[in-house]
Formats: sequence, C-alpha cells, structure tokens
Amino acid sequence: MADAGESRGEGPDGGRGTPPSADQSFDEVLARRARLKRITSLGQRTGYGLYLLSLALGAVGIRWGYTPLLSTVIAVALVVGSMLLAPTIVMSHGIKAAEREERQAAAAASTE
Repeated sequence: MADAGESRGEGPDGGRGTPPSADQSFDEVLARRARLKRITSLGQRTGYGLYLLSLALGAVGIRWGYTPLLSTVIAVALVVGSMLLAPTIVMSHGIKAAEREERQAAAAASTE
C-alpha cells in the first residue's frame, strides 16, 4: 500500500519522482492566476467600499457637523482603502495583461 507521500506524486524516498508535464504546469499557473484574480477582486471591492463609506460619512459630517471621531473614521477609511486599492489595481492589470498575452499566443499558434 502506498503511503501519503506517494499518493501526492512523491516517491518512496520523499523525492518528487517525475517532473510535472507542461499541461500540469500550465494548469497550476491558471489555478494560481484564478486565485489571485479572486483575491484582487475582493481587495478592490473592499477598497472601493471604504471609499464609499468615507464619502457617505463626509456627507453626514457636512449635514450634521464633524466630530473628532467622525473625522478619524473618514481618514482611516481613506487610508485603508488606498492601501488595499493600490496593489490590487496593479495586480489586476498584470493578470489582464497575462490573459491577453496568452490569447494572442494562442491565436498566433492557430494561424500557423
């Protein structure tokens, strides 16, 4: 009976055995990209939500007056929203560029 290491593709000595094929590597890249895409989407939604919260609280402050607590919450929402949005926007552009490059490579390969 094979042990747990062998069932994961590792040999009996703990080594990896045969290297993964190109299809397996490509599938791993696609899986990693899909996971990053979900994370960046969540980060962007959270960041934009914090911006919306700060805008709504600013309107509350204009209408009923600013308090130190309200001003602090607005500032924190803006800072945290910015810290979330900056890397997630860059990451989403990178993911879109990689997908576009793969589509172009597939189109070039199909015409040959």
